[in-house]
Amino acid sequence: MKNLIYKYLVYVIYFLGIGMTSSGIVLMPFNMMRYSIILFIGLSLFIIGSVFNEVVINQNHMSPTESIKLVIFSLTLAIGIGMISGGISHFKESPKYVSYLIPLGIVISFISFAIKNNFNLEKKERFTVLIGVIIVAIIIFVGLSLASSNMGMMNDMTPGGDIFKGGH
Repeated sequence: MKNLIYKYLVYVIYFLGIGMTSSGIVLMPFNMMRYSIILFIGLSLFIIGSVFNEVVINQNHMSPTESIKLVIFSLTLAIGIGMISGGISHFKESPKYVSYLIPLGIVISFISFAIKNNFNLEKKERFTVLIGVIIVAIIIFVGLSLASSNMGMMNDMTPGGDIFKGGH
């Protein structure tokens, strides 16, 4: 029963952390102070979930170097996923900004995930995968850029979506 509760708590912490990170990243240009706080809380939750998962659930005894690596790559993974998730959720609010966020988030999260989870690829495989991820990111960037220019909302930080209607 304890294992069930711990694993559930980690998933709640992970998803709350990613949700708050997503909101913080994509909406920060509209209210720097508010969304910086939300971003900080989201990243903190994701790190807490990562450490709890490794130390309590998986019972890994990590060296200081391994602990630092876990924190750094958990942060970059959360930021990358937050860029993708927040970008998808708020494309309408700032399409030009999001056209950069999503592809960059794909590259950041993929690299962070691979390093955090110790995927050891041969040099040729690493190069192939990295080039593939970059090509996918470029294709997505081009597609999103075209979509944003066709929306008639070319101003980088001009609020344009649903969250700005009705004085929220």
